[in-house]
Amino acid sequence: MRIVGLASNVHLSSAALLEDGKVVAAAAEERFSRQKHTRAFPHHALSYCLREAGVSLADVDCVAVSANPAIDLAKRSRRHSETIRYYPEALYAIPNHLGAFADFSGDAMAQQLGVGDEAVEVFYVTHHLTHAANAFFWSRFPSAAILTVDGRGEDETATFAVGSGDELSIIRQVPYPHSLGLFYGSVTEHLGFRFDRDEWKLMGLAAYGEPEGPLYHRLRELFELKPDGTFELDLGYFGYFLQPVNRACSSKFVSAFGPPRQPEQELTRHHKDLAAAAQRVLEEVLVHMLGALHREVGNPRVAVAGGTFMNSVFNGKIERVTPFQEAFISSCPDDSGTSIGAALYAHTVLKKQGRPEPQAHNYFGPAFDDRAIGQELALYKVPARRLENVEGYTAERLAQGKLVGWFQGRMEFGQRALGNRSILADPRDAANRDRVNGAVKFRESFRPFAPAVLSGDFREYFDVQEVTGVPHMERTLPMRPEKRALIPAVVHVDGSARPQTVTQDLNPRFHRLLTEFKKQTGLGVLMNTSFNLNDEPIVCTPRDAIRTFYSSGLDVLVLGNHVLEK
Repeated sequence: MRIVGLASNVHLSSAALLEDGKVVAAAAEERFSRQKHTRAFPHHALSYCLREAGVSLADVDCVAVSANPAIDLAKRSRRHSETIRYYPEALYAIPNHLGAFADFSGDAMAQQLGVGDEAVEVFYVTHHLTHAANAFFWSRFPSAAILTVDGRGEDETATFAVGSGDELSIIRQVPYPHSLGLFYGSVTEHLGFRFDRDEWKLMGLAAYGEPEGPLYHRLRELFELKPDGTFELDLGYFGYFLQPVNRACSSKFVSAFGPPRQPEQELTRHHKDLAAAAQRVLEEVLVHMLGALHREVGNPRVAVAGGTFMNSVFNGKIERVTPFQEAFISSCPDDSGTSIGAALYAHTVLKKQGRPEPQAHNYFGPAFDDRAIGQELALYKVPARRLENVEGYTAERLAQGKLVGWFQGRMEFGQRALGNRSILADPRDAANRDRVNGAVKFRESFRPFAPAVLSGDFREYFDVQEVTGVPHMERTLPMRPEKRALIPAVVHVDGSARPQTVTQDLNPRFHRLLTEFKKQTGLGVLMNTSFNLNDEPIVCTPRDAIRTFYSSGLDVLVLGNHVLEK
């Protein structure tokens, strides 16, 4: 059973391919087109998935898309289909008219794409169901409560659900335009960052502000929390739901919280306090939602997804501040992961093939062996050495203070690099944080970096009993106070860090590198950030890595067993 999952026209379009419930390939379109956060149809990503599996579209049993246009077909648009402007438009116009006679109350709409004797079913799955499938069906939980929260799906912004075995049932939803995700995005824009793009900047800035001051109380008053876990937002303070949208925050918001910051303007105490207040309100609303869900479902486990759960600061608190004892967050809870979610939903619910294989890693992208890397280096006449013990050599260079681009194996799927497309540095030197921010990433100085840590050393650095590991860098956790001074380059201003726990079975080469670094320094920790420049996608190919190396302040580039140095 082969199923293609597509996320198209979302914040980060992508494609995935499942074979008998196992993800065999998945990638975001931006990695190939080099257009960050592209919403374009994932032509390149789909081509890669089919090529990786060695199949054509004719060999696929069905395609699952992470949006359901049937919801809009039920609201027939005469303006766009009463008169066909060009003949292929009939493929939209006819279903649009037939929709007035159909019942689209289900969770998915099906089409059949037929060419000659071949036919491929196409399922359009409601967006929040694909988030829920990504969260639950990819977990190891036999049953769990499910919460999805993002900016919006079709007509909803959050979904309360429950999963058991191969079943997934919706309990209730929060209707658009009442949106926790769009609230957070609106404050992001008000602070001079980009809406639907830079929310993690707000999250990083929040640690510098006062979370319990008057700004918090004013922001908190914008939410009415209801006993069933839902909420209503005072929409008078926002404009994101209006057409045309001029600003996400209204003049009423400006009157209450001050003028919007311009992107080039200095960050003041007021801006930092507003970021801290927005982060606290987000966390308080999520705690309210999860508390009500737990009371209703009574399950100690929860699976969460949606772009809001890219907020690693809150993710690290779930087991401490809610009644849930265990939480699962995949490596891609954002929109890019809905291609996998759509495929998982089709496999499990629509095709009734049983539970799929749970997520073990996120290395689903293209790989390049030493021969392919050597050919690329020769093409550009780039001088390089080939080493057998590349891990030991790289560890030595890192210990000497060099900044290293690390390109290995299959590319990660998701917005975080986990040791295959990474920029690495020695975490013992606090100056490395500023060096990478200023000379490589070209980004704001307040944004933190993550520690990649040997899984066996995790407890040595993090005092969190309820979390056994962080394989996908999905949680920010408090560091042990006595360890912070040892690795200052990866400790945020509030004493927290967003770790990646590295195991030998999932990434043996990265584990060997960390082990070699520990032999030389006594610390099994490296500063790890994604291999890209500011506003560019993470590198995909050796060519991308070489260009980025020579366009930045990196000192060393390691491509497989090949090493380049400046």
